[in-house]
Amino acid sequence: MIVEERCGEFVNVYVDGFVFTADTGKRGWGFGDGDDSSERVEREASARGMTKDAFVAAYTGICNAAAGWDDPRWTYRYHIAAMNSQGTLMQEEIMDRVEQAIGRNKVWQDREQCREMLKRYASMGMIRQFGLCIMKYISDREDGNRSRIVYRMEELSPSELSALVPEKVLNSAIHRSGAV
Repeated sequence: MIVEERCGEFVNVYVDGFVFTADTGKRGWGFGDGDDSSERVEREASARGMTKDAFVAAYTGICNAAAGWDDPRWTYRYHIAAMNSQGTLMQEEIMDRVEQAIGRNKVWQDREQCREMLKRYASMGMIRQFGLCIMKYISDREDGNRSRIVYRMEELSPSELSALVPEKVLNSAIHRSGAV
């Protein structure tokens, strides 16, 4: 799982025990703890059985998609998710209707439009009962079965955040909003 955090002109992406940071204007990713040395990139790549170039390409793509930016390998889209899944036929029908509306209107990369589709096809009671929400997912264009959910930092409770991002990694980020 991935956590995205917006901090003024910077975006932090917490993934696989790392924090990567990019300036939103330049869109160049680096380790978000300030240690962006070539030796570190080499060490982290080696620890994962990757070349330096493969490591940089893999995480650049994941971070681009998590931030909602274009990438040749990874893409992002919003889907409906049920946080209190009950597996009922009614829940499945509502979720299918919302997904169809999102696809029909081609708004899968617009979070607010997806939320409007959810509100249009599900009552507030159903949204609360099933914990329905719109979540960002990133998908590997080369392997359609590889996808990951992206959480927004500001929507996580402290306990959810601590379950997703190691405290050491969170505290090492040099560009933080400090809101959590």
